[in-house]
Amino acid sequence: MTDATETLTAPREGSARGLFIVDADSHNFPTLAELAVYMPERWRDYLARFGLRTPGEQGVIRARWMASRTDAWSPSGKPPGADPAFFREQLMDRYDVDVAILNNIMASAQMFIGGAAPQEFTNALMTAGNQWAVDKWLDDERLYTSVMVPYEDGASAVAELERWAGHERFVQVLLPFRTQRPFGNRKYWDLIEAAVHHDMPLAFHPGNGANAPVTGVGWSSFYYEEHTGLAHALMNQMASLVCEGVFDRWPNLKIVFQEGGWSWVPSFAWRFDRAWRQLREEVPHLQRKPSEYLRDHFWYTTQPVDEPTHPHQFEQALEVFGQTDRLLFSSDYPHWDFDSPDEIARILPEGIRAGVMGGNALELYGKKLPAPGSGRS
Repeated sequence: MTDATETLTAPREGSARGLFIVDADSHNFPTLAELAVYMPERWRDYLARFGLRTPGEQGVIRARWMASRTDAWSPSGKPPGADPAFFREQLMDRYDVDVAILNNIMASAQMFIGGAAPQEFTNALMTAGNQWAVDKWLDDERLYTSVMVPYEDGASAVAELERWAGHERFVQVLLPFRTQRPFGNRKYWDLIEAAVHHDMPLAFHPGNGANAPVTGVGWSSFYYEEHTGLAHALMNQMASLVCEGVFDRWPNLKIVFQEGGWSWVPSFAWRFDRAWRQLREEVPHLQRKPSEYLRDHFWYTTQPVDEPTHPHQFEQALEVFGQTDRLLFSSDYPHWDFDSPDEIARILPEGIRAGVMGGNALELYGKKLPAPGSGRS
């Protein structure tokens, strides 16, 4: 909803006042120098000598660094998401956000290195990013974070998840939209099992893994194309998780789709069910029709909000969607299309406003997040 010409320091409108606000997707970002401090000498030296690999065709040109707002650069000179104090000032304090869940942009580093670097180097980067979050961010009790894992190597991913799963401020596992194989594939089952064991949702966020194309038909020419088609990969991930029988094997698995929209879900579910009726003999292991798995296992963040030209159509879209208890407010700070709590609260129908702005996240993440009035936020 917001564009880059607006400023995060404009006066508050107050639409979200009085609501318990959980921002389910905001971003921090460590510099490589900060990460190096936490890496073993072997891989610190490797980083200094060789750096990260270049992204090749994945490097769609963005007009702004890491797709960030120009006013999100810290007065200290640090890039957007790198200064905890400025993050708190621009997002948490300005909008009275009670809880923010951090998704470290460094998780996207795996799209730059893929299989072109030693696995131990990737592991060291992810461990360093997680430790950096603990040391530099989690002293603020309003902040929680996602576990970055080297997801393409099962043993390494499980080891990193186990390292942090007992920490009360790590609430989910961070993954990219596009992985080497669709995520229902058996190569990811060890990670899925570990996530379910620790009651941690898998959160899919825009990003590429293992040089996977942005689209199903190759590489796009424009960032605009990429941004418009983010949901396409999620449809494939959704189909894979269902068809491979993942939810029958792990009935408590929770999936969060971030920054991929939600208005497309009903039509995809209709198509998915129709194909199942025609082709169900190929997947006799499925115990239910696809739409039932989708209803029970998936959550969606609001940003970028699917807002039609005519305001009344927004409520119609929500009615067709029919899963407003699975919508989670997200600002996507500090990106250029940041949505403030006030903007989203203003367009939500009153009956679902409190749930979307915070209540649904409290239900999803359970005891990890503080209850309203608990004094922890």
